[in-house]
Amino acid sequence: MNAPDLPVPRPAPPLDPVPAATARIVLIGPPAAGKSTIGRLLGDRLGIPFSDTDAMIVSAHGPIAEIFRTRGEARFREFEREAVRRALRRLLDRPGVVSLGGGAILNSGTRAQLKHPAIKVMSIEIDEETASARLHGSHRPLLADEDPVERWKALAEERRPLYESVATATVSASNDPPSTVVNRVVDVLTGLQRAENYAKFAAEGEAQAAHADGGYAEDGQRTVADDTDADDTEGSDEA
Repeated sequence: MNAPDLPVPRPAPPLDPVPAATARIVLIGPPAAGKSTIGRLLGDRLGIPFSDTDAMIVSAHGPIAEIFRTRGEARFREFEREAVRRALRRLLDRPGVVSLGGGAILNSGTRAQLKHPAIKVMSIEIDEETASARLHGSHRPLLADEDPVERWKALAEERRPLYESVATATVSASNDPPSTVVNRVVDVLTGLQRAENYAKFAAEGEAQAAHADGGYAEDGQRTVADDTDADDTEGSDEA
């Protein structure tokens, strides 16, 4: 192939100055995964607002343990669903990070909202050893058993299929500081954004190429349809 015949390389799509800063991110995962801390640091890192649905519930209705004790889990789930609904609707209006409680995924309406194409759902995972270290002295209502770690294992295993059903990606948070997990999440989001940008860029390039070549067959001749349209236009008396 002669030099003049070499294909001209297409430029790479432009990247945002701060990758993932326009993302709509939701953190899910089992209790004690560190979602609230990771979410707050992630929001700070990307310069976007952070919301914690458990904190929203506490602000509106009081301590979660007290809600479980006096009103029951079913009532708590109603409060949780309303908080999640509002947080996710707001997330669609502007970029941000939302952290959900471990059991929020149990609600089918929440799972449906999380499947919106604009939302990136990061499932935060931890292993049993990490959970055990974090649950020492915990006052979580659903883990207030004689063996909270065994209860945690049961809940995590029970909910795993639900987490996987809505997760865009899974990120490990075992035995690592929150800042390291935030770096992993940003790396995943940046990769997803670059892939989306490139796909869009490639599609636009193909559309422009098709438009530039429109009306011509592969051999460079005008198509029959184009010749027919031209003849009809030249011979028509209609306005």
